[in-house]
Amino acid sequence: MSLQGVTIGVVFGSRSVEHEISIITACQAMPVLRELGAEVVPLYITKGGRWITKRDFSDLSTFRQRLPDTGDPVLFDLASGRLRVGGSSLLSRPRELAVDVLFPVLHGTFGEDGSMAGLAAMGRIPQVGSDTLSSALAMDKLRSKQIFQVRGLPVVPGLGASSLSEAQVVAAELGLPLVVKPNRCGSSIGVGLATDSSELIQAVAEALQFDSQLVLEPAVPGASDLNCAVKLAPPRFSAVERPIRSSAFLSYADKYASQGKTAGGEPGRQGNAPKAGYGDSRRELPADIPESTRAEVQRLAVEAFDALGCAGSARVDFLISNQGQLYLNEVNTIPGSLAFYLWEASGIGFPSLLEELVREALARPEGRTLTLADNLLAPHQLLGKGGLSPEL
Repeated sequence: MSLQGVTIGVVFGSRSVEHEISIITACQAMPVLRELGAEVVPLYITKGGRWITKRDFSDLSTFRQRLPDTGDPVLFDLASGRLRVGGSSLLSRPRELAVDVLFPVLHGTFGEDGSMAGLAAMGRIPQVGSDTLSSALAMDKLRSKQIFQVRGLPVVPGLGASSLSEAQVVAAELGLPLVVKPNRCGSSIGVGLATDSSELIQAVAEALQFDSQLVLEPAVPGASDLNCAVKLAPPRFSAVERPIRSSAFLSYADKYASQGKTAGGEPGRQGNAPKAGYGDSRRELPADIPESTRAEVQRLAVEAFDALGCAGSARVDFLISNQGQLYLNEVNTIPGSLAFYLWEASGIGFPSLLEELVREALARPEGRTLTLADNLLAPHQLLGKGGLSPEL
């Protein structure tokens, strides 16, 4: 395995409520990419939206001290498709960062939602992972649910709302208890359970802090969670895990905190270190479920991934009722830690996964040219003849 000669810009942070989780994922991936021989350029986006870089941004301890707000400024020249660093003073000149591929590990808004994919497409720089449309659809719980329903995939029925009054109308239609979620947010942030009218008011107020649109779903009786990772190249699906809940739904703390500390473990290294995910009190891996259920989760995960046109390594999340009924919940196109623990439990080491994702991005065909060579407004062209005035 080798990525010798490849320069990878790892983009992380950004203006997202999942900012810190993005930092953890980046600091897990960057040392492994360097072990594979790649030149790694950390591209950190501050909570204020500034792009900066510094070599020690690859070390998680840098961020544990404080979130940095200074570093070499990074400029993204969309016209030339080049990244440049420096040039913040009158006497300094920016130098070019010869990045071959962008590797976004941006969880949530302004990254995983398709923003970064669109930016990379405009700059004509290859990007690891899903494209703009697939990323945006996966982030939008309501619209992805509609696509899954058309494809005949099992989902919990849900309706949207953008205010308390609309949510109360939905509650009257669907009945309580209801799970209330921000429509375009991740990591279970802003998710609440409403069993009565007062809890509905509280849950809606909480969720509206993170998104202007909400999705409300009937609570699945006795539900637990099952997750499976999917990618394009075979083997397409991973082992299945059951995350451990501490409450009626899987919370941010359940996903990322252990004994009061934010999770940030290191992936296993090519079989010579303990595999991450085994013995973790936050998850049951592999999930203790019937083999037929496991196979159905893996089949549905691949169908959901393909229905949205995803690429890279995504994690597909499910609910399973106390009667064994499966419901497709959502697709995470940039999952926390890139779901490395699910792939390691399937016999695919983190280095192998990262190399596969980078090579997949580099092999992807370039986008089409969407402009015409001629100026149609010129006198001898279509829109320049005879005083033709197109309707605007």
